[in-house]
Amino acid sequence: MTSAKLYISRSEWPSAERSLLKEVEKNPNNGEAWWLLGHTFTSQGKFKEAVPALEKSLKITNQFADKIAQSKRYIWGQCLNLGVAFYNKSINASEDSAALLRSTAIEYYNVALQVNPDSVITYQNLAIAQRAQGLLEDQISTLIEALKHKESINLYLSLIDAYLTVGQNAEAAGDKEKAKSNYDKAIDAIKEARKIEPDNEDLLATMINIYVSQGRASEAKPYMREALAKNPENKIYNYNLGVLLMQTDSLEEAIRHFDLALKVDSVYDVALQNAGVAYMRLGDRIKQAQQTGDIKKLPDEKPYIEKFKKASEYFKRLTEVKPEEPNAFDLLASAYANANMVNEAKQALEKADSLRKK
Repeated sequence: MTSAKLYISRSEWPSAERSLLKEVEKNPNNGEAWWLLGHTFTSQGKFKEAVPALEKSLKITNQFADKIAQSKRYIWGQCLNLGVAFYNKSINASEDSAALLRSTAIEYYNVALQVNPDSVITYQNLAIAQRAQGLLEDQISTLIEALKHKESINLYLSLIDAYLTVGQNAEAAGDKEKAKSNYDKAIDAIKEARKIEPDNEDLLATMINIYVSQGRASEAKPYMREALAKNPENKIYNYNLGVLLMQTDSLEEAIRHFDLALKVDSVYDVALQNAGVAYMRLGDRIKQAQQTGDIKKLPDEKPYIEKFKKASEYFKRLTEVKPEEPNAFDLLASAYANANMVNEAKQALEKADSLRKK
């Protein structure tokens, strides 16, 4: 110990390290030796090696606790700055060099968190480096840990994005179970984030999109209505809610939302098509009810005809938006035929045939 202290006083760090390693091997319960070894490692920039030495000293004695706390603060600051420096170098480096630089940055950030596990900025920087390195699962773990220390909308946004990316990658690889699991976790994270920012429309939109893309539109319905209450002129929300309402056979309400979408964008082709289809289904429903006696038929009156005529108006607009699309003219011909507009139906079919022959 005397020689080790002499080496330290002269800043002869390699010699001090060798002497102290021999001491702790011979006397592993020497708390002072472990503290001095940690200090020696720190002075040489060997931060990864310093941390366990300092921790061993603390387990043996509290005598050097204040000095160790000071060393830990120094190690944290140095490792955080080194992590940032190596990551910044990676940004403009070649692919191979960038990967190595990011790996080094990640090592420094991890050491920084060992001595200061409450540092949110360190978690954030580590997550960024892990994402750039393609370590998505590690990034998710880091962000979850960060959120235990501080709930932040930016941390939640990063976590949501990570879950979505893992889900999309799993979906592309054909792993439906893993994809669904990560999409569900993204939704849970969004719900937590909305507790912090309940009026964040981007969060609401992302959740709706996840539900819809996963074929879970019924679960999205209340969120669609919430979104429309905040932004009633959003054509996408109105259209999506209209489609969902069609699935539950709420045709009149579906048409109302398609019309709201078309009020914003009069050439919104899918809204034109689905509004027409909804009117066709209304016409079929009334016609069938009339034929089965569920609706009393008035003399010379066929109320379903008006629904088919209304459908033809939307399909006519659709053909104007997509004049080279034969399927649009097929839809128009069907509406005309059901409305007993024989000549118009014939012309629409001829147009569809001519387009297919091009």
